[in-house]
Order: sequence, then C-alpha cells, then structure tokens
Amino acid sequence: MARRYFVDSLPQQGGAILVGEVAHHLATVLRMRPGDDLVLCDGKGNECSATVERSGGGKVAIRASEARSVQPDSFRLHIAFAPPKWTRADWLFEHGTEAGVSVFWPLWTERTRPQGGRRDRWEKLVRSAAGQCDRAWLPEVREVTEFSDFLAAQELPTLRLLADGDGKPCPAAVPGNAAVLLVGPEGGFTQAERAQAIASGFQPIGLGPHVLRTETAALVGAGALLLAAMRNATGGS
Repeated sequence: MARRYFVDSLPQQGGAILVGEVAHHLATVLRMRPGDDLVLCDGKGNECSATVERSGGGKVAIRASEARSVQPDSFRLHIAFAPPKWTRADWLFEHGTEAGVSVFWPLWTERTRPQGGRRDRWEKLVRSAAGQCDRAWLPEVREVTEFSDFLAAQELPTLRLLADGDGKPCPAAVPGNAAVLLVGPEGGFTQAERAQAIASGFQPIGLGPHVLRTETAALVGAGALLLAAMRNATGGS
C-alpha cells in the first residue's frame, strides 16, 4: 500500500475533511478505516501525518499533525526524450519517478510527434508512483516541447549528456548538483538533431553494448547517473 498521498494543499493541524479524488481513493479503493495512518504531501516538500477518523459520502475525516518540511534531493536529474507510444511512455514516467528523476521533458523530434492530451495522464502516473516509492517531492512533467526550443531552454543544467552508441562510457562520478540526459526516439535522432545537440553542449555517452529502446535507455541512463552522483557526494569509488 502506498504510504504517501498527494493533495493540492496540506490541511491545518487538527481535524480536517478530505474530498475529491484522494478521498475517493482512500475510502473506496483502499477502504481505509478509523485508526488507519497515512502521510499527506503537497508534492513540494511539505508533509503531515494523519489518522483516519471516519469516512463516507465521498469524504474522509482525518486528524492531521503539524506540517513539516522535507529537503529536496541534493541532485536533480532531468530526462529529455521523445515519448514512445502509449504504455511504453507510461512505463518510463512511472519507473523514472521511482528511480529518482526530477524533471521529465517530453520532446517533439523529426521522427516523432507528440501524443495529444497525455500530460494529465503522465502527471497522475507520477503522483501515484511517487506515493508508492515514498517521495515527498513530485517530479516535474513539462509540456511537450519542440526539440530546438528544448535546446535553447535557459534552465537546462550545465552538465548535458546525450545517450549515444558512439559516446564514451557513462561517467563513474558526476560533479555538481544537476544534469540532463537526452535520449533519442526509435531510430535515433537525425544527424542534424545530433549535431544541434552537440553544438548546444551535449556530450555523447554510451549506455552499454546493445541498442536500447527509448524507455530502456532513459531508465538505464538515469540509474547510472544517479548512482554516479551518489558516489561523487559521498566520495566513494
């Protein structure tokens, strides 16, 4: 059972009533009963403990503790990718959240076009996955962005990596507190796109000897870079 449940704003300390989607999920899906404990989060690092007092009629009455703050992850990993089709994209958002991705950048590329109306679904998947893996901070899901606009984005980290079969091995340690990994669509980026990315500061890195699907490359790369960041932070080898 998920430990965390996300709400738009935390209740004040004391008695409170939950309504809407979270109340339906707690009362109807999970069938929580008086005395059951949970943690409510706003997805921005604030949380409180709560105990169910009663439920019914689409509402859940709780007793909430004083809100407390949770520090964000010390390393922010951005993953930029052309979303694969349907359930494969869902898989990427779910498991990327579990792995520790901080920002998802779905992209339009020359070989892919956006899947209309998917952002709301992806945000719901991220919220559910964050609750399951006990994350207090929700990852950001950006609007689908044109490839050239993404490369020009001012907020991109200085450390920029491009998943590329011809690149050097993934670094064993990652300096700084942020990085972005760019992953191509099925068939890869075009030569023009690859050249654009390199001109924009992206360094090609390899993710192993085999050709990987987009969602696999994103998860393999995310795991490797997050572990590398941990090694750097702890001074490990």
